[in-house]
Amino acid sequence: MSSDVEPGIDLARFGRTLALIGFVTTVFLFLIVNRLSGDTLRIGVVAVGTVALITAITGFLIAAGSAVDAS
Repeated sequence: MSSDVEPGIDLARFGRTLALIGFVTTVFLFLIVNRLSGDTLRIGVVAVGTVALITAITGFLIAAGSAVDAS
């Protein structure tokens, strides 16, 4: 890394992470809707959404951690 990096959250990394999480979540939701029905569908959607949320939080913490390391 170069020394002229501005301190702060790496928005490019965070944006790519959110885009990837969104894409994977969309694919899994399409698969769940095609395969499951009723209560099982609801449980599957909540499970995939929970994993996506936790992954997004982790991505934010990684981006914030790189900001702390840079300063």
